[in-house]
Amino acid sequence: MDLRSRMKELAHQVLEHRRRYYVQDAPAVSDAEYDALERELRGLEAAHPELADPNSPTLRVGAPPIESFEKVRHRRPMLSLDNAYTEAELRDWQARILRLLPVGTALEFAAELKVDGLSLSLRYEHRQLVEALTRGDGEVGENVTANARAIADIPLKLPPAAPDEVEVRGEVFLSRRRWEELNAERDSAGELRFVNPRNAASGTMKLLDSRIVAERRLQFLPWQWLGAEDHAAAMRQLSAWGFSAMPGKVEGDLERVLAFIREQAEARLRLPFDTDGVVIKVRDADLQQLLGTTDRVPRWAIAYKYPATQATTTVLGITWQVGRTGKLTPVAELEPVFVAGSTVKRATLHNADEVGRLGVRPGMRVFIEKGGDVIPKVVAVVPGQDAGALAPMAVPERCPVCGGDVGKDDEGEVAIRCLNPECPAKLEARLLHLGSRSALDIEGLGDAMVEQLVASGRFAQPWDIFSILNYEGGGVPFIAGLDRMAEKSGQNFIEALKAARTKPLSRWIHALGISFVGAKTSELLAEASPSLEQLWNATEDQLQAVEEVGPKVASAIRAFAELHPDLPIKLHAMGIHPEPSIPRDTNALPLKGQVAVVTGTLPTLSREDAESLLKKLGAKVTGSVSAKTTLLIAGEKAGSKLAKAQELGIPVRDEAWLLSQERP
Repeated sequence: MDLRSRMKELAHQVLEHRRRYYVQDAPAVSDAEYDALERELRGLEAAHPELADPNSPTLRVGAPPIESFEKVRHRRPMLSLDNAYTEAELRDWQARILRLLPVGTALEFAAELKVDGLSLSLRYEHRQLVEALTRGDGEVGENVTANARAIADIPLKLPPAAPDEVEVRGEVFLSRRRWEELNAERDSAGELRFVNPRNAASGTMKLLDSRIVAERRLQFLPWQWLGAEDHAAAMRQLSAWGFSAMPGKVEGDLERVLAFIREQAEARLRLPFDTDGVVIKVRDADLQQLLGTTDRVPRWAIAYKYPATQATTTVLGITWQVGRTGKLTPVAELEPVFVAGSTVKRATLHNADEVGRLGVRPGMRVFIEKGGDVIPKVVAVVPGQDAGALAPMAVPERCPVCGGDVGKDDEGEVAIRCLNPECPAKLEARLLHLGSRSALDIEGLGDAMVEQLVASGRFAQPWDIFSILNYEGGGVPFIAGLDRMAEKSGQNFIEALKAARTKPLSRWIHALGISFVGAKTSELLAEASPSLEQLWNATEDQLQAVEEVGPKVASAIRAFAELHPDLPIKLHAMGIHPEPSIPRDTNALPLKGQVAVVTGTLPTLSREDAESLLKKLGAKVTGSVSAKTTLLIAGEKAGSKLAKAQELGIPVRDEAWLLSQERP
């Protein structure tokens, strides 16, 4: 294909995907795949301007507005943003804009998370909301004022201190939890699922009945006060007037912004809504005026895009894996695709009912994503596919690993389970759980070793691996004799096993793999019971007196204890002595009432160990610095959390200080 034909084909694809994304709310590719198409087209147009089409879609910001709403021209165009994908591209952007400014200009930036939603412009006259417009094509938007008035965190009236006329631009979005609830409702009604929260927010804003919009519970975050002299100060003022505040933001030079970008790469995934990048803006309005805009984007702002958390690929087949409780989970075997920093070949489908709701069959194109969970999952099928010629998934009648019977614990349960108590797949999964980072954190206890340990036939229960310490040579020869192991790695594993024997009681409770007992519940149980023996002797009533433990959890704990009545004695005989937890309510705890955050690299403690120690000393630990934070534990390369703590006047301490709090 020659260059002109390739550019024409790219332009057609970009236009079609924009139409599906903006007008039909039915995207057929992921954001990353769309970005790649548009970027290739822009690159070819820049390299061969003589071949560029004057009507190229790259000269437009979005798609034309749909016909259902009144079209209104924006008083000032809602421009798009250029994208950067590396730190080097951000440095190049800074160098470009510095060349347009007086020599010696010191640039200050305001950076904030880029919410993945639908852009909206709100206009207030006499401090009353009078108009809400979507971006549309950037010049003309859709009047969705009635729908905007149904969004709870869009103020309908500004306080007397506000100017008579204000225009605020921001993002309408849907939380992940609400998106999942809406998809469950659509599943029940036999309706097509929303591919992602952005798709759901966009579709909702284009409904003609604002009562339904109110039921959907959309949210709004501002990202610009049009005409403000200082962006960061303007955002603080909007918060004071009743708008929601962006949870992730920073101000400063480019190095500070880059530190913020690195820090938010993982932290943003724990937010209740989707973000796909960071928007960086020159803070000063006079400098913004000097830099101006192109016909498409402002020169004074840019969006840094994180690796996509969603992509499209083809389902090659569906297999079943067996978990530690015997639960059979369908897994989509995928055509390999790069998502959020790694190549994905498999994605969970949760259960047979979920496969039915999604309508997934081998051979289909699907959307997969990695969000707050690191495990990839299939979220929807690409619309418009004919499933008639594709065979549906077969639900296994026997365990795919041991060939044992399968069934459900009760009639109301969705999941099917392997009923064979000696299924090797169960033991493998339980062993992996016991050694996982959130449990005993046993370095080296990965898939390959677990498979060999189970195949050896020496271990009936996960905790039986501690008997290795009594083998000849302290267990080193046995471990070193496994495939892909050596004496040094065998010694390291034995040392990790020894260290695990005195891990905190809460980690041991979690490591046992009791149904419905996660890390948080394990901490609460450990605080209520100073030893495993006391937990084993607790009645269901006593267990239910513990916070977050209801009848179902209490029953599961009692059932596990009755299945393994001698476990505390057996662990003690193997030299396992879990460290008791100190109850949170003890008044003597030195950090009781403190709200702490850990940031940077500490000299000897991992972040998990530092957070565990803070909790042991009575502090509540959170992941981000806010006005509620009372203490920051900082190490090297602390980044934006340290800067924000200093700005808010929050005490900053180091590892040595934290360790000193443990001493009497």
